[in-house]
Amino acid sequence: MTTQSSTGERRGRPDRRVRRVSFHYPERRSGFDRRRAAGGALRASYLRALASYRDSPAAIGAVVVGFVVLSAADLVLTLRALEAGATEINPIMAALFESGPAAAAAFKMTLAAAVGAVIWSTRRYRRILEVSLVAFGLMAALLLYHLAVAP
Repeated sequence: MTTQSSTGERRGRPDRRVRRVSFHYPERRSGFDRRRAAGGALRASYLRALASYRDSPAAIGAVVVGFVVLSAADLVLTLRALEAGATEINPIMAALFESGPAAAAAFKMTLAAAVGAVIWSTRRYRRILEVSLVAFGLMAALLLYHLAVAP
């Protein structure tokens, strides 16, 4: 039985909602099941840990505050090392320290606060979360370096 609409279109079936015979291949994704993480179990556990970190604003806030505190500690230890006769390796900070420690402190703390604000405001992105952890780790390593090589 074919029907013809008012526009002259021919349809072979009166009801389009009736399903034709189809085959379902179970190895194909249906669109609703979760993807397996490429890279194995280690990558899957990494992504789960990162998702847990993303879902905890307190943890992200602690990392941001920790980054700012470690930056302030780096500033204090750098000032102490410069008073003991060390030289600043960073050329930007060296120029700021030559103009005065207040200028260097203002720049360093403003930069740390800006980085913290950017991390906090864009915390929904995975790469930003990774950057926040790397930045915290680098500041912690720098602080350990200061403590190990303190004159």
